[in-house]
Amino acid sequence: MKPYFEDEFVTLFHADSFEVMAGMGDESVDCVITDPPYTDYVHTNAKSNRSGSGASEINFDSFTNEKLREAFDEFGRLTRRWVVSTLDHRHALPMETNPPKNLRLMRIGVWVKNNPMPQISADRPAHGWESIAYLHKAEVKPAWNGGGAHGNYVSNLAAPTGHPTPKPVKMFSSFVERFTDPGDLILDPFAGGGTTLLAARNLGRRAIGVELDEKYCELIAKRLGQQTFDFEGL
Repeated sequence: MKPYFEDEFVTLFHADSFEVMAGMGDESVDCVITDPPYTDYVHTNAKSNRSGSGASEINFDSFTNEKLREAFDEFGRLTRRWVVSTLDHRHALPMETNPPKNLRLMRIGVWVKNNPMPQISADRPAHGWESIAYLHKAEVKPAWNGGGAHGNYVSNLAAPTGHPTPKPVKMFSSFVERFTDPGDLILDPFAGGGTTLLAARNLGRRAIGVELDEKYCELIAKRLGQQTFDFEGL
């Protein structure tokens, strides 16, 4: 398969992530760092009042519970060590008692947003945080570069990138620093706006990204094609 974009550190494919992962060997990457599509419940309720219409901000397909589980089972086959993923709390919490294949849940962290979108209905508090699932290869002794630090983050929403659900480069750079070593290979099968790939390149890690939507591949390629490293949000 010909890459959509490739440089010294990053290889990006415009493809179905499940097809790409199926063709990869067991334990072929050091770490998976990703922000997968959430379920229809989350996508449907991700409203914005920016235009006054209350329309959904998310314009890509959601995942079913089964599809999300299939993805994490593949992560457990492919990774040698960690899987770090932002997730809806409805899917992060059950992983403690029913973990994906070959993985164990080590901790659930949170990303608390200083400036979340307000609750359009105004009949309850806005949902101003997302879960972060930290999973590790089940039969391997875990180790990371964070010492005794916690796995929680507090920040503003990421600056606009052209993708509807951008994540802060600073947070994903922390994931890369804490859960990988220089020269490691990171997989992001749902590359979105390319934040994982940028963070990996900026910190001297190799990365494979897969994105189904060509317009986001174009966005990623443009960001990665910048002559200077992108430290937006740092």
